[in-house]
Amino acid sequence: MVKFLADECTFDSTVEFLRNEGWDVTTVKEIGLRGAKDPEVLNKAQEMEAVLITRDSDFGDVRRFLPSAYQGVIVLKMTYRSSNEVHAVLRKMLREVKEDEFVGTLFVVDHNKWRTRRRP
Repeated sequence: MVKFLADECTFDSTVEFLRNEGWDVTTVKEIGLRGAKDPEVLNKAQEMEAVLITRDSDFGDVRRFLPSAYQGVIVLKMTYRSSNEVHAVLRKMLREVKEDEFVGTLFVVDHNKWRTRRRP
């Protein structure tokens, strides 16, 4: 089963949503990485063999963070107002994407779709 590491900027409601859907989610706060720099968070996700889930669009820069070097990254483009819509798209994505398709892939999820990006 896919494991997730939720970045500090990930809404608590998203963590709760994922857990209610049955996913294994750890937050950076729970493991003492509050305030950690982006590379440290991503390296911890890799160490944990977890997909990073975040609202930080910096992780969507494939020149800085090559998708092929990680277990996977999901960038959520959302606000509190759009969280229900984004969660619905995320639910659909998680049901359709096979476990082995996360590795080396960047997913960008918004209120009506998701897109993927692999090695640039």
